[in-house]
Amino acid sequence: MAASVLQSKILFISTFPPRKCGIASFTHDLVNAITNEIAEEMVINICALDKKKNADLYESPVTMVMDGHLLDSCLETAKKINKDPTIKLLCIEHEFGLFGGELGEYLLGFLSLIEKPFIIRFHTVLPSPSVKMLHIVQSIGMLADRVIVMTKNAARILKEDYQLGSDKIIIIPHGTHANSTRDSEELKLKYNLDNKHVLTTFGLLSPNKGIEKGILAMRKISASFPDAVYIVLGQTHPNLLEEEGEKYRDYLQQLIVDNGLEENVRLINEYVPTKKLMEYLTLTDIYLFTSKDPNQAVSGTFLYAMSAGCPIISNSFVLAKEMLDDRTGVILTPGKDHELAENAIRILEDPELKKEMSNNAFLKTRNTTWEKVGQKHSNLFLNILEVPLFTPELTTQYVN
Repeated sequence: MAASVLQSKILFISTFPPRKCGIASFTHDLVNAITNEIAEEMVINICALDKKKNADLYESPVTMVMDGHLLDSCLETAKKINKDPTIKLLCIEHEFGLFGGELGEYLLGFLSLIEKPFIIRFHTVLPSPSVKMLHIVQSIGMLADRVIVMTKNAARILKEDYQLGSDKIIIIPHGTHANSTRDSEELKLKYNLDNKHVLTTFGLLSPNKGIEKGILAMRKISASFPDAVYIVLGQTHPNLLEEEGEKYRDYLQQLIVDNGLEENVRLINEYVPTKKLMEYLTLTDIYLFTSKDPNQAVSGTFLYAMSAGCPIISNSFVLAKEMLDDRTGVILTPGKDHELAENAIRILEDPELKKEMSNNAFLKTRNTTWEKVGQKHSNLFLNILEVPLFTPELTTQYVN
């Protein structure tokens, strides 16, 4: 036991389950994938970003909790990390809303004290930054050993708009889960969707997800396919729930009633485990991505749907432009809401087209499995720590 206590550690700083948010789920899956690769070399611990009063909710591998919205907590945690000789490297998951101060500037106070090497991943990279945002991102980039992004476009923006050096920027894609091995018709029967054409959206519910667009499209879709069902899978975002309760979900439910779509739209208020999620995606005929932010850099929900072989109909945003073409799905024209229903009907009417889109979506995500993403992170971590790489054939994509 004594040897394991002294084993070198990589510390992730991120939200983490049981907290419910996309970055928490991402970090959980990534840590599992990396642990499978480096268990003999390193231990991974988590510093969970949360209020101190919630510390008792966490279990291993969480070893500390930092309230990113309290500067004192950020500074105290930095000192604690510096005093632990077993922590060799930090990996920080960055989103502006995870840290306090203007545009999350409390993170800079934390980083200014840290005496360990660190890698940071930007989950959001916005073009044409304000002076303040430019200063914060450039300062983080200057201090970091490496900056990870998940799309080519995010890397381009960091270079062109933020003037970060190519030697600092690394592209590692968002991971994807293995598809369910069960037959889609069998799964439709399991979830009371037998003989249905199923359209699906999943993720934490909030107004910026634009679910009303999918619901309204079901008026026309259900006229052509009365058996079509739109599944909206996910709980209301905890932050929104705390601020205004179920106001948005109630609005969507009323929209369903007002348009006579009770048989064609199901709002499933559930935070589903991965296995169940992949089953829903396996039975899905078309996945709808209606989020409103055109600058959204990446979406785990979008990639999970592609990896499950779902044809995608998506609003125009960064990842859609990188991943979709007319052989994998549809990118909607901004302001032309009628295109959603028209394209859904076109795909449902043409089984061969749907099959082609499904196969191509699946194939396009084969290099993003969590196993491969975990290997790329492991190689990067061990390279920074100057530990010999054990999978040299897997290289990480640097920006040139």
